[in-house]
Amino acid sequence: AADIINSWGIAVKIIRHPVPTPVIAYAAREEASCGALTFTASHNPPEYMGIKYIPEYAGPSSKEITEKILSHINEIAEDPQKSKETILAQFSLLNKEQGLDSRFANLEEETRSVTASSCGLTDDLDPSEYYFASLRKIINFDAIKKANAAKATKLIYDPLYGCGINYTDKLLKEAGFDLEVLHSEHSPTFGGSLPDPKESRLSELRDRIKESKADMGAANDGDADRFSFMDEEGNFYPANKSLSIILKYLVEQRGFKGVVARTVATTHLLDDIASKLGLETIETAVGFKWLCDIMRKQDTVLAAEESGGMSILGHIPEKDGILAILLLAEVMAITGKKLSELWDEVQEFAGKKYYYHRLDLHLAGAAKDELMAKFLKDDLSEVAGIKVTKVDKTEGAKVYLENATWFLARPSGTEAMCRVYLEANCPQELERTIKAVESLI
Repeated sequence: AADIINSWGIAVKIIRHPVPTPVIAYAAREEASCGALTFTASHNPPEYMGIKYIPEYAGPSSKEITEKILSHINEIAEDPQKSKETILAQFSLLNKEQGLDSRFANLEEETRSVTASSCGLTDDLDPSEYYFASLRKIINFDAIKKANAAKATKLIYDPLYGCGINYTDKLLKEAGFDLEVLHSEHSPTFGGSLPDPKESRLSELRDRIKESKADMGAANDGDADRFSFMDEEGNFYPANKSLSIILKYLVEQRGFKGVVARTVATTHLLDDIASKLGLETIETAVGFKWLCDIMRKQDTVLAAEESGGMSILGHIPEKDGILAILLLAEVMAITGKKLSELWDEVQEFAGKKYYYHRLDLHLAGAAKDELMAKFLKDDLSEVAGIKVTKVDKTEGAKVYLENATWFLARPSGTEAMCRVYLEANCPQELERTIKAVESLI
């Protein structure tokens, strides 16, 4: 990739070790670049390995940028020489259309100069230290170290053989946590499994928590932009739970101010917490690129998605699983409370309990369309014997029921499946709605 980009007259900095996606995103901004390329399948199967372009603002590509890139692919295939001659003009046009800052004003002149000298087109880059320096400003390391000096919080961390190695664990150790790391060597096969930190893949983490009487377990996915947690009993904490705890802490203890942004599939518990703290909640479509757009436009205390993506005020507008783990570890160290205690406090603060479930349905083509048609029909008046009060069709079909239960059915944009997200305020209502949705399916 570097050689091809060089052949077009563009200088490249290359990272020669496995590196988390949020670290690459941070480097794209700090290096005053035109953006970055990373090769990853994230937490997905190997056939999803592909190229991710990260623009210079250190977040996911906007819809406009992605469409611009896609529009050039056929041009390049049809006439490579013409594309090579016009690539700098295309870069310049994209920069102007997106309103990028003045750091690119001399790009064309600088690149021609480098091309003319035919040397120095590729330099090695290690972005870890300035990424670490950034997190040391965001995370309250001094307070954590002081708390851990009195009584160290014991953590078990599982990078799932992925890019969190030498990043998440290094910072946790620096903060003084009593840390044990599982699967601490890089493996191109990720130990023969998917590097997806969902509950079914974290049995070893659960066992070690119980055996060592640890205070918390944490895991990243393959490229460390996602996360999940387990409490001291080995109970699984998805993003909906952990981000609710983090939001309350950031506002009450750290004094953060701004809006809360969440995707349409993410828990409404965040809305309750935000409301009680005097904050506005903004709902977006599924995908961190929409949360990124909010973060770039206004102060955002927390950007949250149920699939394990988050960022906060003062950080890059890209999901960061390293940041998430350090933040929840900070909450535990500073408060001196167990994860289960913090979760109970959040629900008590909200004034109600929340129960959440997700159905992953492996469907493709016409089967996807047939399923979605059942939820999108205009005469859907009740589910599980409960009246439908609203169907929001902005993103799939989000069905609101009279008893405050809701579910969202949507086709995946990246996989051959449909997902149904469900949330209720009591377990019986959740189970009742799950069965009704399954019968519709």
